[in-house]
Amino acid sequence: MKDERIGTVHRTQVIDLLSQALDEGLLTTPQYDARVVAVSTATYASDLLGQVQDLPPRLQWDPRIAAPPTAPNRSAGRTSLILGLFSIPMAFCVLGWIPGIAAIVMSTKGSGARGVGPALLGRVLGIIGVVLSIGALLALLFAYTSHSTA
Repeated sequence: MKDERIGTVHRTQVIDLLSQALDEGLLTTPQYDARVVAVSTATYASDLLGQVQDLPPRLQWDPRIAAPPTAPNRSAGRTSLILGLFSIPMAFCVLGWIPGIAAIVMSTKGSGARGVGPALLGRVLGIIGVVLSIGALLALLFAYTSHSTA
């Protein structure tokens, strides 16, 4: 097998193996720290294999069976945008924070696209909905307190 480039998923798998080795006392903390630094800067599979080669077979990493990276959830971006759009008018009823927070959460699941996309727009609209809801709540509280003192 040729030496292939690796990604974050592969680095995470090896760090998990190193953490398990540390928990079992197979590595000291300084050894673990040094290996994690090496893994975090690794570019090729051979770099990762070198960090686990002296560990027991059950803690070996095999790049051929490593999990491929998962694709971003494309529908989450659209869902985030729709929730963000709903949060703006609902903010005037002091309920915009509910779809606003949901839009923000969904936007993190739909990330992966570069630039301005539905997930980013949904996040921004969700934040605006939450802020407007807080403003509407403060306005209601101000109106209530000024009316009750008069």
